[in-house]
Amino acid sequence: MRLTRPAVLLASVAVVASICLISTSEPASALSGTPTFTNLPAPSALANSDNAGEPSLGVNGSTGALMYQSYASTYKVTVNAAGTPAWSDVSPASSVFNIDPILATDRTTGRTFAGGLAGECSALSYTDNDGSSWTQQGNACAGVLDHESIGSGPWKGAAPLGSTYSRAVYYCAQNGNDACATSTNGGLTFGQPVLVSGACSSLHGHLKVSADGTAYLPNAHCGGVAGGGITSNNGSTWTSYTIPGSSEPANGFDPSVATTPDNTVYEAWQGGNNHPMVAFSKTHGSSWSTPVDLGATMSPAIVTSTFQAVTAGDNGRAAVAYLGSTTGGDPFAASWPGVWDLYVSYTYDGGTTWSTVKATTDPVQRGWMCAGGTSCSSGRNLLDFLDANLTKDGRVVVGYADGCINACATASGTQAQSTDAYATIAYQSSGKGLLTAFDTAPSPTPTATATASPTVSPSPTPSPTVSPTGTTDPDPATPTVTSGQARTASSGAAGSYQYTKILVPAGKSQLKVAMTGPSCGTLGLSCNPDLDLYVKAGAKPTTAVNDGSSASTGNTETVTVTSPAAAYWYIGVYVYSGTKAGSYTVTATLT
Repeated sequence: MRLTRPAVLLASVAVVASICLISTSEPASALSGTPTFTNLPAPSALANSDNAGEPSLGVNGSTGALMYQSYASTYKVTVNAAGTPAWSDVSPASSVFNIDPILATDRTTGRTFAGGLAGECSALSYTDNDGSSWTQQGNACAGVLDHESIGSGPWKGAAPLGSTYSRAVYYCAQNGNDACATSTNGGLTFGQPVLVSGACSSLHGHLKVSADGTAYLPNAHCGGVAGGGITSNNGSTWTSYTIPGSSEPANGFDPSVATTPDNTVYEAWQGGNNHPMVAFSKTHGSSWSTPVDLGATMSPAIVTSTFQAVTAGDNGRAAVAYLGSTTGGDPFAASWPGVWDLYVSYTYDGGTTWSTVKATTDPVQRGWMCAGGTSCSSGRNLLDFLDANLTKDGRVVVGYADGCINACATASGTQAQSTDAYATIAYQSSGKGLLTAFDTAPSPTPTATATASPTVSPSPTPSPTVSPTGTTDPDPATPTVTSGQARTASSGAAGSYQYTKILVPAGKSQLKVAMTGPSCGTLGLSCNPDLDLYVKAGAKPTTAVNDGSSASTGNTETVTVTSPAAAYWYIGVYVYSGTKAGSYTVTATLT
């Protein structure tokens, strides 16, 4: 929200008895070809189902649960193999009253933070079991009182002295300037807020943390261009970065960022001409690719956009969701006559090319969007943003509020009828996703009516896959061990992987992989480096895609796979954090 927000969050509204479904659930299809979407509205019986402005959407990478929050309600959503959703209300008691909802899920740990503002501080809780139980957090404060964001990810290098949680948790808010606080105990309490210095003022998007621990806070107001706040020292200081060639809109809403495992960061924003824009950086924001106008990837072109939300998967793969329109003019003026739809733009080649699909079949909103907060008398039902994320198998999911349902969604619908804010998820039901492990062959590049290309054309590093044939080694470059053979090596930089492999014949009952590494500090709370263990059949595992993992605090890890498939099994040692190299030993045993 913004300080000029209307009072809609301070009182609940009546639940609508029935709604017009955008589309019915369809069976989930193989992940290849052009993406298509099914839209999944919340059951009308859920509290606040039609009071879902500015929703957040998180995904637990282990369970696959989707966590959706808006107003004072947190929903857990599961989607079965047939594409059928199940919504349930798992709201934490501490968020019953909040004046600005926010939710974020750490994909790696599965911890979800949910709640919202309580003046200059917050009313937040976290859950490690998808809402079955909640732990109320300390009253996180950033010294400012609006537009808060929370997020978590790896520490940058070694965890700060005294940390009791394996991940950094950041809380940011604004009031003229952005400020962020860091938690070293998983979000129970937070340290003192630190102002974001440099070119950016305030009004930021959702905070994200990259694989190497760099945290980003996107911002459209950085001296006339887009950019954001950044910390590379676990929140001790925050500075700003800017995107050359970008422009700041006269009115509108927040930009968004997402990162890939190789620490490429993608940022999407609403340009000064209101077109949907995107750029990427491989240098932690110190240099950027030439911005791409995503509106040019559709015909007719998308000339008006807002609510950009980026999500990313494997190296080279990202998607941008946003509301867009083919009607020009000023969409933040009450006289604007356009219609808004939900679009998703994809790249599978590291931002070299982009293609776009429309994810809805009837309008999300008719008419203008007021960006004036409490000064708005209409056009404010969707509030400030939507959110995008990635399912466990790489499908793009978009949490949004549908402002045009029932009669409004028909061909004769009017702007006056576009006043709802219905909780909805756009679910990629088919088409190529953002995780290579779930691609199916053949995997054609999605067809778009037009494609835009940035000047910078990097070559992304895809995750390689192999399939053994007999006993022929398909990947001699990766060392192969035999059962019971110990292999010792030295770890690399934080965020890097080192691999070995073992051939598992048919008929084996168990594969056990054990790793021992450098000793850690007192009680195992401080490891430098901190190593984790991952395994996968037929392909090199990552933290996001694997068939087994062990990522405890410390450097003694074990993964056991029962009835392993006959294949070359790859063993990955991942450097979770640290500034030093350390010797480790991996032993794979077959029985």
